[in-house]
Amino acid sequence: RSPFPWLKLSDSRGFREKGSFFTMGKRNVGRGGGNFSIPQKHHHPRGIFKKPPVKKDDQAVKKPPEPKPPVEERTGPSKKQQKRLNARKRLLEAGKIEQTTSDLAALLKKDAPVVMVLKDCQDEAELRSKFHSEGTAGATSKYFSASKYKFRFLLTKDGEPVCQISDKTAVKGMW
Repeated sequence: RSPFPWLKLSDSRGFREKGSFFTMGKRNVGRGGGNFSIPQKHHHPRGIFKKPPVKKDDQAVKKPPEPKPPVEERTGPSKKQQKRLNARKRLLEAGKIEQTTSDLAALLKKDAPVVMVLKDCQDEAELRSKFHSEGTAGATSKYFSASKYKFRFLLTKDGEPVCQISDKTAVKGMW
């Protein structure tokens, strides 16, 4: 039974009843076609898109493709790596990153004032890119917003950059 008694099950405008909602007809708006209609689907017979068979004479005429020249092996760092190395030298001269005599395993240890250690991070831009929402949201945003945390950017004896985030208020013998 229709919730609207004055409305027929199939309206003259192409609406038909479906539950308590009215939907449009599948192919066109009205019986007269209206100003909008979806074109009928045309089914193509099978095999219409097949390639024509190749004659044996045509195969003899075709030449085999020429082999590509061998790709030259890259020696040394890529452009992006060169930019990082140049930036690392600049940061070292400016005093933003410290050269140490320790190896990577020693610098990656979290001792008392150190809260977090990140490998392959040479400046704050790279540090922020390693955190959720660039360090502005989530549980780790405190490292960038609170003044009690300090960043130390260090270079190992092998030249690998490491970032240590330490708590200024923690005392080394406290733990």
